[in-house]
Amino acid sequence: MRTQPDQIVGQLHSVLNSGQVPRRQRDLGAEILSHLSQAVRVVVLGRPGSGKTSLINMMLGQEVLHAHGAVDVVEVAHGAVAQVTALWPDGTSQTFAGHGLDGQDCGGAQRLTYEAPIDSLKTLSFCEVSQPSDRTRQQALLEIALQQGQVFVWCSEAFDQAEQAIWQSVPDAIKDHSFLALTKVDRQIMKGDLGAQMATLEDTASEEFLGLHPVATLHALKARAGGDAQEALWLASGGQELVAAVEAQVRKGRAADLDQARVLLAQLGEVVGASTPASEQTPTNQSSLSSTSTADTQAALLDQLQTHLQSAAQEMLSDLDDGKIPNSEGLLTRCASTVRQLTSLLTADDGQEPDAAGLLEDAQDGEETLMLLQVEQSPSAAEDAVILLLQLRKEIGARAQA
Repeated sequence: MRTQPDQIVGQLHSVLNSGQVPRRQRDLGAEILSHLSQAVRVVVLGRPGSGKTSLINMMLGQEVLHAHGAVDVVEVAHGAVAQVTALWPDGTSQTFAGHGLDGQDCGGAQRLTYEAPIDSLKTLSFCEVSQPSDRTRQQALLEIALQQGQVFVWCSEAFDQAEQAIWQSVPDAIKDHSFLALTKVDRQIMKGDLGAQMATLEDTASEEFLGLHPVATLHALKARAGGDAQEALWLASGGQELVAAVEAQVRKGRAADLDQARVLLAQLGEVVGASTPASEQTPTNQSSLSSTSTADTQAALLDQLQTHLQSAAQEMLSDLDDGKIPNSEGLLTRCASTVRQLTSLLTADDGQEPDAAGLLEDAQDGEETLMLLQVEQSPSAAEDAVILLLQLRKEIGARAQA
């Protein structure tokens, strides 16, 4: 039976607190645990008045946020009761009951944090970040936005040249988790301009975002709040498609974190066994990679790489048999994760044998190469990544036999 996410989080927390985990693996485990223990944050960016607040309300399925004037950053998180906390530049703060915040109450605030007893906020929270015309504030707020989120939505009525210039400075790794939402499209539909606008933005959006989504936001919010009776309107508004795309990206990221946690726990099997109650232990058929024997460690690494390579090769062949282009992004992510784990296990400690130190250097070079291949995100890059793993497998085998 596959271990449940809550069990994985508990096991990872236990093993990291055991005091027996090497530093590099401990740092990696702490990062994974932080991702799994917190709600995934969707950051919604855009110019003032671009419909960010309405879009977040639409994704929540109810009107939680209200007009908040010139506040630059607005967060929405799970809480036991409905309340809003305002934070001012001088560090002072005040919490107000409910969500009906009077604009005068928060005058001059730089951040608002809404808390709501909505179950979906336990796994998916939101952060709205404005992009004002002032270039200095604009850049500072963009940096805040990029640090805050895992998935990003840029709201705009037109995504004009000025907005495109802002977005071009965003790292490609962020763009790979981002969507462009054309808001207030009911206006464009009434004017008959939507088709032309979509055609104009299609090429830019395909290069800069995962998807382009026109949304009649207010109609979508009304439809979603109306339940099944408004299902046709919910679909026609474009809201359903955007919400589904964002949620799919969130699930994908969460699944990748869980896979990383499973691999790390398997690698630290002896530590897990020593620090986890017998009733919670998950059986594993992998040897502990914390063995003091370099030969045993290399043999176990060889088995792991063989498993990953076979899985990647089977996936590529299956796609080719079905007439599909192999999933380059998935294969690159899997290969990169494998090499990161290999590098983690071979981190040079005091007394490490020369063979292991040499293999560590090879693995680190491979990790840097895979970072560049992930930026390329093409079928040829995925093929190069699989070849790189084959080369590392061959190197491990040669060292083990020696």
